[in-house]
Amino acid sequence: MARAAFGDAEEFARARLDALRRFAYLISGSAAEADDLAQIAVVEVWQRWRKARDNPEAYARQVIVTRNVSRWRRSRREVPSDDVDHRPDDPAGAVVTNGALWQALQELGKPERTVVVLHVLYRYTFSEIAAICGDPPGTVSSRYARARRALRAHLATAQPAIRSVRG
Repeated sequence: MARAAFGDAEEFARARLDALRRFAYLISGSAAEADDLAQIAVVEVWQRWRKARDNPEAYARQVIVTRNVSRWRRSRREVPSDDVDHRPDDPAGAVVTNGALWQALQELGKPERTVVVLHVLYRYTFSEIAAICGDPPGTVSSRYARARRALRAHLATAQPAIRSVRG
């Protein structure tokens, strides 16, 4: 994804809050948590604008992932998810509205789902994901392998159009 130049944190927040909310929704599995995580990320970008201005989107995503990891480490319970609107220029949008694919992602644990979303939809490398999540690269790689097996098993019974998405 190309980096957009933003004049200040407020301009970034206005332009990217919805996309960050969708990203957070995919990571957390909850619309309420997604709202919280996206707002926290925007506030942190604003507070650290000098550091974040070169790539505020990546900075905000890292905040979302880090905060979400902290949440699922503290509490392992799932919260039911709601629908979130999407735009076609956002990779998370199609997944959020695709019932079978969304259900397959929900079958994964939060750590595995986080790795899949970051690697497949947002094209982060395992090393980058490891740095974001604070885990060793081997842990990220094994989570991704487990997630792929689980997604394959779940999607094997889904519609043929969905099966072609699994890569």
